[in-house]
Amino acid sequence: MSIGNMQLQDYLEGRLSDREALKVQLYLADHGDDPSLLSQLDAHFDDCRVEATSHDRDMLSELHRRIAAGRVRTGFRFAAVAALLMLVMLPAAWFLGRRSRPVEAPVVWQEMTVPAAETRTLDLSDGTHLVLNAGSRITWPDRFTSAEREVFLEGEVLAMVSKDEAHPFVIHSGDVNVRVHGTTFAFKSFRDEAQAQLLLFDGSVSLDVPSPEGKRAISMAPGDMALFDREAGEVSLSKISTDNFRPFTEGRSFSFFNAPLRDIAASLQRGFGRRIVIGDAGIQDTRYLAFFTNGESLDDILKLLCKNGNLRVVHSDNTIYLYGKNH
Repeated sequence: MSIGNMQLQDYLEGRLSDREALKVQLYLADHGDDPSLLSQLDAHFDDCRVEATSHDRDMLSELHRRIAAGRVRTGFRFAAVAALLMLVMLPAAWFLGRRSRPVEAPVVWQEMTVPAAETRTLDLSDGTHLVLNAGSRITWPDRFTSAEREVFLEGEVLAMVSKDEAHPFVIHSGDVNVRVHGTTFAFKSFRDEAQAQLLLFDGSVSLDVPSPEGKRAISMAPGDMALFDREAGEVSLSKISTDNFRPFTEGRSFSFFNAPLRDIAASLQRGFGRRIVIGDAGIQDTRYLAFFTNGESLDDILKLLCKNGNLRVVHSDNTIYLYGKNH
């Protein structure tokens, strides 16, 4: 004899005749160690309602009564009856106990935007420490529960990621991703800027960028600077001295690596909270290699950018306009 799922369910819910119920009881007593039977019982109680109602409690009481009645009529040995009782009641106890435990709270996603001319620090649940530059926006979970520790960023960050080889830390930033296990790096990726950049101080990372074949992973070592030109779809990788590099966290520093003027204007606008408009479309893609690491003012920076003679600055009300020399 064997019993199927429907027959077992009918028995547990009291829908069988005494003769049919007796056959099921005999089968349960003889096959108490059958894994498939245990699986059937487990599945039945797992499908029950979330909270035990009075109907559920009545059903279990009736189950007790039927087991006791079967023991009298069939002359079960005590051990057999105990095995049957254990077999039937353990899943029930497991079901009621599991349902009584508090349900784990869902992951809560949070968002922060950094105002112009300010920075913010953020400590994540895994011990990762982030410093965010002006104009940055980040979305992160209150705790990490999946295989990857994921955050979403538009902006500039100095990141000190807590090491966890089993759970990579991933920054999603529009069309690029940064994937790390534990390291320190400076990353900048704004939606309105043509160039994204990543400088690795220690550890190892990969920069994932789009390509015609799909995502392309650029592996990086300490001292590597990766520049991704979104319009050209090109990545350049070069070595720089991290000892001489000053991130934005040190005295409002600005570092532009072959950056177009429009990206520079956007960075200065966020950093100083001043509106900067390029009034001459012909100069917006002019590229500069420039570092401002001594606490220069906005006027000082603009004057230095004008030294090549191709840029003219006009102040009007609260707006700064940038023009070409012949405009």
